[in-house]
Amino acid sequence: MLQKINQQQASVDGSSEPLRAGDLRQVRDALTPNSPWPNRIALTLLITTWLQICAGGLVTTSGAGMAFEDWPTSDGQNMFLYPLFGAAKDKFIEHGHRLFGATVGLIAIALCVVTWRHDSRRWVRWLTVSALGLVIFQGILGGLRVRWDDVRIAKIHGCVAPLFLGLVVAITVITARAWQTRSSGAISAGRRLRRLALFTVVMAYGQLVLGAQLRHVSVMSTGGAFQAAIFFHLFLAVALLGEVVFFWWQSERHCKRHSALLRPTRLLLSLLAVQVLLGCGTWVLKYAWPGGLFSETSGLAGWTN
Repeated sequence: MLQKINQQQASVDGSSEPLRAGDLRQVRDALTPNSPWPNRIALTLLITTWLQICAGGLVTTSGAGMAFEDWPTSDGQNMFLYPLFGAAKDKFIEHGHRLFGATVGLIAIALCVVTWRHDSRRWVRWLTVSALGLVIFQGILGGLRVRWDDVRIAKIHGCVAPLFLGLVVAITVITARAWQTRSSGAISAGRRLRRLALFTVVMAYGQLVLGAQLRHVSVMSTGGAFQAAIFFHLFLAVALLGEVVFFWWQSERHCKRHSALLRPTRLLLSLLAVQVLLGCGTWVLKYAWPGGLFSETSGLAGWTN
């Protein structure tokens, strides 16, 4: 087989130098489609991670973060043997969050193993290793938040979760068959769009970090400090909205023939609009907008750690 390929290569380009084994491996990897299983597991991990983040939000909203004082056990029992359905409400929520986290970790391990077995791209393999390392780090942060009862760790814990979700989204996209086979061609404003996309990611993550600080505000915070933080959060939200609108407009101008590139920006703009409406609803219901935030103490009323 090796001799036949060398003969064909020599007849095409007139070269008598045989292909090396490494070159043939690269040709084989380029011509052989990757297994669909890494993408299937990545999609499962994406859905599970999103549900886990929702469960984490419920933990914070209900104040159940310290329902247990121990970790990795739950009231001294093995986490996987704890009687979940017989627990009190706060313990049910927190323990469900723990079990969700364990499920995410197991799926991340499966994704890493399957990708290393079935995906020939080395950088994708190491990307799954990075995801596994990040979810392990996130689990340790959750445990330390309980053991040390430290709100600062809860803030970091809240910042790492969307970072992991974004990484899983990237892995899901790049392991999809459409991503590996589709060729969109050159775009005249490709560099500008890449810069806009990167800037949008940085701004969005910065907004998430600030939101985590507000979500886990210290009981020692003053009303004035809280007001300053939330108005800065609102300012950054307006700036992010303007950035996403501009990114969408540029995509519509330069990617008219590339529907695969238009759909994500349209979806991004729609999701951001929903998020803005949710933020406005939170302001109205939680702080009695617009007067609630202008009181020295009412801005902190009802806010949980």
